[in-house]
Order: sequence, then C-alpha cells, then structure tokens
Amino acid sequence: RRATSGGRGGGASTPTKDGGSNAGDDVTRGASDGRWSTLALVLVVAVFAALGRLGRHAAGQMLATLGPSDGADASYRSDGGRLVTPEELRRHDGIQEPTLWLAILGEVFDVTKGERHYGAGGGYAGFVGVDGTRAFHTGHFNTAEGLTPDVSGLPDGALLALREWADFYAREYARVGRLAPGHYHDERGEPTDARLDFDAAVARARLDKARAAANDERFPACRARWSQSQGGEVWCDGNAGYPRKELTHVGGKPRVRCACFPDEGFSDARLLYPGCASTARRCAT
Repeated sequence: RRATSGGRGGGASTPTKDGGSNAGDDVTRGASDGRWSTLALVLVVAVFAALGRLGRHAAGQMLATLGPSDGADASYRSDGGRLVTPEELRRHDGIQEPTLWLAILGEVFDVTKGERHYGAGGGYAGFVGVDGTRAFHTGHFNTAEGLTPDVSGLPDGALLALREWADFYAREYARVGRLAPGHYHDERGEPTDARLDFDAAVARARLDKARAAANDERFPACRARWSQSQGGEVWCDGNAGYPRKELTHVGGKPRVRCACFPDEGFSDARLLYPGCASTARRCAT
C-alpha cells in the first residue's frame, strides 16, 4: 500500500515541503513489508493445503462461490453443469443453430445424433427447443399445451417414469446443462419448489415399488389360465397358499393382482373371488 505523506510506516520516498524526502522511513517500511510478505506466504500455503485436504470437488465448490467479478463464470455451476437459458435452448432447433437440444425435468440434452427423430419432420421434433416434460407421459408432444414442464396432478408412478426417461437421455445423449431460469431450476441453477416436490414424489414411488417387490416375493402370484369355452381360473400350486384378489397402491395408482397367501384369511385388501370358498386353492374368475 502506498502512503501519500511521510511518517512512521509510510510508503516509498515522497517529496516534502522543504524539498527533502522521507526516505529515512524506508528501513522501517522495508522491515514491515517483509513481515507482511512472510505472513501472506504462510496464508497462501495454508489455503492450498486446506484445498488439498478438501479434494478437487470441494475446492471447486468453494471457488464457485466467487462472483463473476472474481473470475468465476456465472454460466457454470460448481458441479460442472452449464446453465442454459430458455432463449438459448430455443435457438438450438437445427435451424437457428445446427444442433438439436431438448429439455426434460429442466435437464438439457444434445440430441443431434438422433436427427432422424428430432429434426424437422421427425416424429419427436416437437420436443426440440423446449422443456416438454409432461408430454413424455401424455404423448401430447405436438401441441403447445402438451409441451409443458408442469407435471402437477400426475401420480407418483408417472413421475418415476419421467425420471427414468431423463435417465435414458443421460445415458444415450450428451448432457448440456440445466435450464435456468425455468420450472425446475431458478436463475442460479438451484432446484425450485417444483423440483423438490418432484424428487420427493419419485422417492415415494421408488419406496412403493420396493415394497411391492418385497410383497410379491412374500406372496407369489397365482397361476392363471383362460379359455373362451371355460372362462378363467386361478390357483396356487401345492402348498403355495390360497388365491386372493389383492388390492394395493403402487406409485399412487391402484394395483390388482391374484396372489397366494399362506392362510385362509381375507379382508378388504385381500378379497375372496366370488363363489370361491376361503379354503379353496382354485377359483373361477
């Protein structure tokens, strides 16, 4: 730091009113500067040592907190995902820009290698340049109303299927980044309430699916057959149990199946087939 006047701890030699100089203070300043330089070096070494212990990822997160004026590019997140604006996404339609981009769940993918499907005239061209998440469930990808990121009102199981669609794109196509600002990420690329709600629904659906798989293993499915002349029949082999019409919910949607239970009991969730005794191992359907 430079001082504009003489005195103890002042800067480099500067002229005085009597035509002399304060160069005599340079010795004092030199010693002080030496102590500050040593301290600065120690601090720099300590910072780099700390970053080394934190690891590259954590270090990147720390550096990403710097604003654009500090040298950080605001269009990139600390996890490496670039932030893509809605305007930029729209430009990558194969016409304004030669590449084809689409978004699902606010995640942007380059689908140029699938131009046969996503290019002009392709069956999925409507998905390009927008986040049309809901249409991956409804199939309404040829209308503006259908091509919306809003998935409110869909059951948890449908949201899990959308998550699996996004995972498919992540496996098959290059990920560009996150759509921000948008329905699923704010202008900083952080998850919105809509994204948090979506993730919570997917977690519930996965839990329901795991429970259903465990239940199916515990109570195996009935054997079944049907013919036009004799109708349908369900049964449980050997000592597998007694056939019941099981009513459950998986992913927010009702599920009905014939399952074999080890006891003769029945309930509202474990129904007897009409005309079939609780002790029967075969029932007409």
